[in-house]
Amino acid sequence: MLHQLKNNTSKTALNDLNSRMSDLGGVPSLSISDKKGSLLLAHADFVASEGNFSVNPSPFLMLNLCTGHIGRMKREGDGPSLEGVLRPGTVALALPKTIASGYWPTTQMLGIAINLDKFILENEGSINVDNLIPAASKLHNDPLLSAVMTALWRDAEVHGLSGAFFEQGINTLLNRLIDFKPKKTQQPIVYPLNRRKLERVLDLIESRLSDDIRVTELADLVGQDVRSFTRSFQASTGFAPYAYFTIRRIEYAKHLLTSTSVFITEIALQVGYANPSKFSAAFRRITGFTPNFWRKKSM
Repeated sequence: MLHQLKNNTSKTALNDLNSRMSDLGGVPSLSISDKKGSLLLAHADFVASEGNFSVNPSPFLMLNLCTGHIGRMKREGDGPSLEGVLRPGTVALALPKTIASGYWPTTQMLGIAINLDKFILENEGSINVDNLIPAASKLHNDPLLSAVMTALWRDAEVHGLSGAFFEQGINTLLNRLIDFKPKKTQQPIVYPLNRRKLERVLDLIESRLSDDIRVTELADLVGQDVRSFTRSFQASTGFAPYAYFTIRRIEYAKHLLTSTSVFITEIALQVGYANPSKFSAAFRRITGFTPNFWRKKSM
């Protein structure tokens, strides 16, 4: 009877995790649970989207390791706000019993879900969730976190989640995150571009969507060095110059895809990509879709 109850608990927890991934547009390639439903592990592909990360609070602490693609994300809600660039090796936390919304890029993620109440009880330990707030307030590019999570992933594929190795790995991750101390750095004062200068820069970008453009040209236009200009431009628009330039190219491409019947190869050239495959990759990175799929769904 007890064995059956544990199996039901494990299945319920796994079904809930799979449902949450599905709500976020996730397609899991791996999804497993330990026998007690206190530890879960999943690997999934996600399309770029915006909305709720979670509507119903989850009892799990989520440790998420980016394993593919690069893009900006933002998470805000009950727990600490989080914003930055996800790239392979980046680790992000979501505290238990919190709800949040935001946006995320096309990405691949390895997620380890820990029911802290159960895990602490089983391991006779003591963890205060408040001690994880500093670590949950930033994205981590920590080789130790990345290496341990990757090792747990590979071990779980063979041995599952029930074992001393997996529990030791979880303890290593938790101790690392609890010991995290934000670095105090002196942030340089950054002034946004004034309206006139910003308009001049944006006008030049719009006139060069079919060509290439160098950040040095944009910086020279407003009489700044490249580093200062990049900071000022990002303070004004929220994007680095070339990231903004790429987004405007893709927006132009979206317009051409939906308003003309021009071949996609020709559209790639019109928005400055001599290589159609690079255009398709950039388009998918920003929109989450291929140019061909975007055209079909917009018809």
